[in-house]
Amino acid sequence: MKAAPRKSLGIELMLAEAEKPARRRRLSATQKLALQEALAGRLQLYPRGYAASKTGPFHSRRAILGLVRAGLMTLSATARYAAVTKRARDMYAAPATSESE
Repeated sequence: MKAAPRKSLGIELMLAEAEKPARRRRLSATQKLALQEALAGRLQLYPRGYAASKTGPFHSRRAILGLVRAGLMTLSATARYAAVTKRARDMYAAPATSESE
């Protein structure tokens, strides 16, 4: 008689990692600017980088990818548009509005 198949250790580790709260890493100045700009809407990819309009300011692809890895932005399937995630809105939109008052 064979034992029931067990989940592999790798899957168990991934599930355990997913349940942990996301760590908040320190953002660079360029990432903060890109995030604040993106909170107003999505950023579009131009030859010079991501921006809300053709005139800029432009944010490097590297800064945007760092935000994507941190879970604060998402890229469209074609990587043409970058948008802020709900988590980023919850974390950064509220402090930004209270600071401006």
